Amino acid sequence: MTTSRLKFSNPIIKDEIEIQSNSMGELVFTTLVKPGGKQAGVHYHTKITEVFTIISGELNVNVNKVRMILKKGQTLVIRPFDRHQFLNESSKDVLFKVQVTAAGEMQMGLQIIYGLANDKKVFKNGLPKNSYQAAIAIKMMDAFIPGVPLIIQKIGINVIAFIGSVIGVKKRLIARYCS
Repeated sequence: MTTSRLKFSNPIIKDEIEIQSNSMGELVFTTLVKPGGKQAGVHYHTKITEVFTIISGELNVNVNKVRMILKKGQTLVIRPFDRHQFLNESSKDVLFKVQVTAAGEMQMGLQIIYGLANDKKVFKNGLPKNSYQAAIAIKMMDAFIPGVPLIIQKIGINVIAFIGSVIGVKKRLIARYCS
């Protein structure tokens, strides 16, 4: 079980993650989102469930085309296939706890995406410019976009991630951003 408090940030999303624990398939972390910070776009996961609990501030969340504002003490469960995105549209920081079940390699995927963002190796939307890096991180995070058939996304991501693993990209990403 990981008990050290690892922190990493993403200048594109304007947030900072602090890992609380990662064991037995559950990842727990806090996320601090600065005013104007937001995830690049609406996405969904096929395996994981996320539970957001607001510690301070207000978090705007879009879930399945429903827009809501979560306030201190409120909790929201994001289930597999729920299309979601978080935003901070307030003038103050928002801090919330995230519990992820069936997390798999999500922590490493986040560390890779955030590391690439800090190294300026991502597009303005926060996705890696390198296709192998993008596919590897996206696969680790079990993340998909609405509007493109899931089977097409899975085939494409799995093939590109596999090639990236074979040629050593995954190993280099883990060594650089996850050590």
